[in-house]
Formats: sequence, C-alpha cells, structure tokens
Amino acid sequence: MAQSILSGVLSFVAEGVIVCTSDGTITLVNPHASLLLDYTSDELTGKHVDDMLALTFDSSPLKPKERITYVLFTAEKVFTVPRDKVAYLTSRSGRKFPVFISARSFPVEGNMVGVLVFRDITNEKELEKYKNNTARRLSELTPFLQRAATGDFSIIPEIPYQEDEFTELLVGLRLMTEDLHEAKRITEEYSGRLEKQVEEKTQEIVQARIHTETIIENLTDGLLEYDDEFTLLRINRAAETLLGVDREEVVGKEILPKDTDKKHWQSIINVLHPALSSTARKVKYPMTRFNAEVSEITVQYPLERELQIITVPITERTTGKQQGFIKIVRDITREKSISRSKSEFISIAAHQLRTPLSAIKWTLHMVLNDNDGPLNAAQRELLHNGYETNEKMIQLVNDLLNVARIEEGRFGYDFKKGDIMSVIQNVIEFVKVPARERGIEIEMTSSKEGLPLFIFDTDKVTLALENLVDNAVKYTLAGGKVSLDASTRDEYLEIKVQDTGIGIPQKQINMLFTKFFRADNALHMQTSGSGLGLYLAKNIAMRHGGSLRVESKEGAGSVFFFRLPLQAERIPKGDISLDEM
Repeated sequence: MAQSILSGVLSFVAEGVIVCTSDGTITLVNPHASLLLDYTSDELTGKHVDDMLALTFDSSPLKPKERITYVLFTAEKVFTVPRDKVAYLTSRSGRKFPVFISARSFPVEGNMVGVLVFRDITNEKELEKYKNNTARRLSELTPFLQRAATGDFSIIPEIPYQEDEFTELLVGLRLMTEDLHEAKRITEEYSGRLEKQVEEKTQEIVQARIHTETIIENLTDGLLEYDDEFTLLRINRAAETLLGVDREEVVGKEILPKDTDKKHWQSIINVLHPALSSTARKVKYPMTRFNAEVSEITVQYPLERELQIITVPITERTTGKQQGFIKIVRDITREKSISRSKSEFISIAAHQLRTPLSAIKWTLHMVLNDNDGPLNAAQRELLHNGYETNEKMIQLVNDLLNVARIEEGRFGYDFKKGDIMSVIQNVIEFVKVPARERGIEIEMTSSKEGLPLFIFDTDKVTLALENLVDNAVKYTLAGGKVSLDASTRDEYLEIKVQDTGIGIPQKQINMLFTKFFRADNALHMQTSGSGLGLYLAKNIAMRHGGSLRVESKEGAGSVFFFRLPLQAERIPKGDISLDEM
C-alpha cells in the first residue's frame, strides 16, 4: 500500500526518481525516469541500479568506490557528482546526455533504501556553451571598444558575410561610427544652415554612446576611467571582480596613494598608480593610433594575480587637451605561467643537449688531429663536415640558453669601465678568416679624437657585435664589403655596421628583431642561422640603456646602428627584454 502511494506521488515529480534496496535492486521507478532512460518500469525493476544506469563521470566509468550503492550503503554518504566532473547517463537507444544526479539512503520499516534523483541538463550545458561563446565574441570587440572609449571612432568594424546574433550589434556599431563621421563633416561645413540636422545627429550620438557603454560593461577585461585628479569616473563589472572593489564605494572618489591603509583598495591603487607597486614593470606592446603605456603588476587582493594594465590618455581631438585616462586591466596570470614553463623547458633541454654535443666535439677534434691514426682525404672531409655541423648545434644551444636567461631575467651582466676599440678589434679578428674565405673586404674607421673609456659589459657587447658583423659577412656576396664605424654622438657611442649584401625586404623589417625570424631572401641563400642573433643583440643594447636599429633596402645592403650610453646613469637597474620597455 505504501509503495503504491509513493509510486503515485512520484509520478508527478518532474525529475527522474529511482528507489532501490541496500543491495542495489531497483524497486520503484517513476515515469520521468523511464522516459529519460528509454526503459519501461518493469524493465528496470528488479535490476541493479548501477548496472542499469551505466553512469559515467565525463567519459570514464565509475570506480568501485564511486558507485551509487557503495557510497549509499557501504560508505553511508550522500552520493553527489564531484565539483570538477560532469555525470552522463546513456539511454537504451544509445543517447548519452549530461545529468544532475544525487542520491541518499533512508531507513524505511527497519530497512535502508536508496532514493536517486536525476535531471537532464542538456539545455543548461548548451546555454553555458552559448554564454561562453557570447563572452568570447564580445572580447573580440575589445580593440574597437578601446578606441571608442577614447572618442576615436575612425575605425569602422567589418560586417561578416555570415549572419549570427552579433550581426545586428556590428551593424549598429558600424552605423554609429559612420554617423559620427558624417556629423563631424556636416558640423564643420554646414553648421549654420544645418543646425537642426546637427541636433538630430547629437541625439544619435547619445544613443550610440549608451549602446557602447552597455558593451563595455560586459567586457571580459576590466576598464576604469578617471580624470587628471585621479577621481574615478567609471569602472566596469570585470574590473570590480579583478580588483575586489564595489563601484558604489569608489566611483566619484579620488583614488590616491595615501589610501594604502584601506586593505581592500590595495589593488585598485596599484592599478591607478603602478609606480607604487614593487612588482611593476613597463612593457612594450603593439598599439596603433594611441599614446598608450603598458605595465604589468602582481596584486594580492582579492586573489594573487598578474595583471597587464594598458593606460590610454583621453584627449580632446580638436585641441589636443588631455581630459583624463582609461585603463584596460587584463588578467595574464595563466599567460605568464605558460611563458615561464616554456622558458624552463628550453633551458632544461638546452642544458641536456650541451654535454653530449661537447663530448662529440672533442671526440671529432681528437680524430681530426690523428690521435687514433692518420685519415685519408675523404674521411677527413667527412669528419670536418660533422665537426662544423656540431659547432653550429652548440651555437644554437648557447643561443637558446641565452634567450631563456633573458626571458627569466637572469642573463647576468658585469658592467665595468672598458675600451670599446679593443672589443671591436677582437670582433674583426673573429670574422677575418670567414670573410677572407668568402672574398669579402672588412674595413674599420673610428673618430679621430679617439673613443672614451666608459662602463659596459665587455662579454655581452662582444656577443652582440659578433652577431651583427657575422650576419653582415654571411649575407654579403663574394667581392662585397663590410665596414665598421665607431663614433660618439649625443652622449652615446654609436657603432655602425654596414654591408653591401642582400638587404632586408621592407615589409619584414619590423619583424627583424623577433625570436627565430629570418627574412625570405636570407632563407633562399641557405645560410645557417638560428634567427636568435639579432634578438640577443637588441636585448643587450636595451639592457645597457642603448638601442639597435636598422636601415636597409633589399638588394642594396643594410646598416645597423648599435648605440650605448657613455653615462653609467643611463643604464637600467634591472634586466629587461624586448617584451619590456
């Protein structure tokens, strides 16, 4: 009688419900459970609950101690799905679907029974996927919105050929920017005669700005706007979450360094005043049309995170007067972790390669020196080629180690007063033999007054110049010329390395100092190289407070300008790389 009443009650429950005994035998199944599992009640009754459900976490079957009967009647706990997993059931027809599922045991008339409740959450998972896709698409609008937030509507968003739920939004943004351009043109050319039309366009601008602010509020990156007095004018939802503040508390308030006693303001103070953070570092970031500054800091509140802060000044477009600032705050914790792991891997791999390569080098060296008996010409040539290839591998490993040390901030510099001319002469000696073999003339000129002694790292500057001069020789054809000129210019020492070689394609010059890059025409020459030499040379120049730039024309040669400060005060205090200012 009790079972009949319970069965009647459960028939109205919108979730699937299964009742089983302590040995796992199913005694009762409500209609919704039968519908979801595609079994009749009779087909399920009397069967073992774990066997019939075939429950999995993600794609893995349950372990013995994860099974429903074990958890309910042996472990005597409530059965739930682990937080980081999704439970799936498979119906008799083979449909696998995600479920919310829970079960617990109850005493009934002296016996323990288990009650299992489950619900199909396919639609919920699809909704979650849709929300994540929507957030991603909104984040793709960030560059345009950054410009829009500063009042720069000159970039018009493209409308994709295939329509989706964002098409109307993109059309609205495109129409907004086009209307703003039109409004400006009309205001300048017909302000007197078209006053009424200007008023209509002004109203459209207001509506468009409301539209833009709605989008900004839903950005995944944090956004803060403040004036010259550091009064916070706006903060979006993402920034509130990243910095652990409430907009009602901070908007309209001056956020000043003196407020550091407010613990929950620590992160927002560090974002608005990065110089106060001991972890702050300026970085180089590809921004166009904006006089933006980019910094990276580590904050501790409300969670420890590494943040990238892009500071963009807001200026009045006609007068150029500064009106305030916008800060875009990105959580780069995961990016930094991946970058560190990559550098550690390269460093470990390079160290592991260095020992066997050195052993091969000395073995080949001993054989070539006839330590194990004389060699014929063919053997000597073969071993010499192997020796040269091994040398190139050792150089590549050394370059990889140097790059990893730069990225990890442990390249290690020893700044001392030295004679740059001595360094240059050593570099010329280093390339004299390969230049003569290729039929290339090396020429050196310097200031008649002589070059002063100044502070620099001799080993690192030697490495940089060796890379520059070696490249000049490698990419100059027979009969060409490589010249070096050293002189002082504006309190800097400038070393000019000029060649009559193949030059660099204009469209690839901007990529020249990036890791592993080699120009197309250099690859066609089939010369060896890791693509790391210029990256290392530029990092060395920047670490000295100097610079490295190039002027080149394809087919007409290149000129590299390597500059070092003569005053020690210009040398940065800590290690930096091309990713930093």
